[in-house]
Amino acid sequence: MISIDLEQLKELKDIAVKCLYEKKDKLADEYDHLAFFSVFDINNKFPSLNLFYDNEGRFFLVLMPGKPSQYMSTLYPQKVDNKDIDILTSEYFNLVKKYNKKVNVNVSMGICQSPLIIPTYYIKGNESIIKRYLLSEKIKGLKYISLYKEIDKELLDFILSSYNSFYYNGIYLYYTSNEVHYVFDIPEKYENKTLVIELGKISKSYIMNKNDFLLDSYKIPDMNIKNPVLMVLKSKVWNIKKINISEIYDDIKDRINKSYHCIIKTFK
Repeated sequence: MISIDLEQLKELKDIAVKCLYEKKDKLADEYDHLAFFSVFDINNKFPSLNLFYDNEGRFFLVLMPGKPSQYMSTLYPQKVDNKDIDILTSEYFNLVKKYNKKVNVNVSMGICQSPLIIPTYYIKGNESIIKRYLLSEKIKGLKYISLYKEIDKELLDFILSSYNSFYYNGIYLYYTSNEVHYVFDIPEKYENKTLVIELGKISKSYIMNKNDFLLDSYKIPDMNIKNPVLMVLKSKVWNIKKINISEIYDDIKDRINKSYHCIIKTFK
């Protein structure tokens, strides 16, 4: 998926190692630290592309939802402008173009501090450092960097196509960490929106009891959805293919429709 030879990005490697060395005395010894370069859409309409380095110059590249500062403490941010970051940015644009997305790209550099929370859809890089963090997550029972092991080519394609968008009619998919949130619109045909929302709360419990992979969720400010919604559910990313979310939405609408007209008729 990512075609660039990361070994050739020697300028970025030198900058990263130098940055970690110069800040060594200011970084707490009890934490792990990685220097990173992040290429991201400022509106978060496509996963970010991030290149991480340790103090030995070992590296790994990941596609992840949001950007590193969304999940971890990030220190000493600075601007970076050179031919290597241009190569990374060009690769990002090529990937975005493949999925017909519109982005407003920005680039950042900094140092991230453990606990390292790097939810990873795709990864490539130095095997020794990748294995180190995979082992650490296995011991701790976490699934962030190791998330990529649950994502095959088909699922990755779906994630990149549906990322933070109304991929289905009336359903907004919002990706964060190792989860996806399903935001269900209120059908426009109803006059009494308040009643529909209340019926949605009842339907929500029914749907969660019926579908083990679906969990309770809520509208998050970063979703940038201003209007009221029917309900929000979520699932782990690796369970996406086990859920027919369109079918579930149809079931919800059908049950709400019957209840709505029954209540309106009763109080006429």
